[in-house]
Amino acid sequence: MKGEKKGIFNSASVGPDKCTFCKIAMGEFPSYMVFEDEKYIAFLDINPFSKGHTLVCPKAHGETVWDMEETEIGGLFLLASRVSRAVVEATGAEGFRLLQNNGEAANQVVAHVHVHVIPVMMSHKGKPMDRMQLDGGEMEATSAAIRKALSRF
Repeated sequence: MKGEKKGIFNSASVGPDKCTFCKIAMGEFPSYMVFEDEKYIAFLDINPFSKGHTLVCPKAHGETVWDMEETEIGGLFLLASRVSRAVVEATGAEGFRLLQNNGEAANQVVAHVHVHVIPVMMSHKGKPMDRMQLDGGEMEATSAAIRKALSRF
């Protein structure tokens, strides 16, 4: 599936040596990790749309899904689905969004493939969601609750 990114633009393009998500995957930057294996990681978004907003990404650097093999894309979305179950259970959400952006025009901010798992409540229905700030204690408690729930899925 790897291919040319003709027409895809991202002013945040950097190599793996400067990529924030690569540095998180290597343990060089702190994060509220909820899952890690040899190919993928999942961690809380530091500026979430809702409590429990989690990012799922491959450890291997690539900017868009076009940089991934089909089996890697499948693995990414299988993990995102599994993480969504844990996020919904841990947060008491009434629904969830899976969001994956490719390129700056699609609102991709970090030029490393990732899937957003965003828990939502009925009160969010039909309303735009703003980014929020949660304190470290709340982020740690939320990531622990998601890790615990994830162990059952």
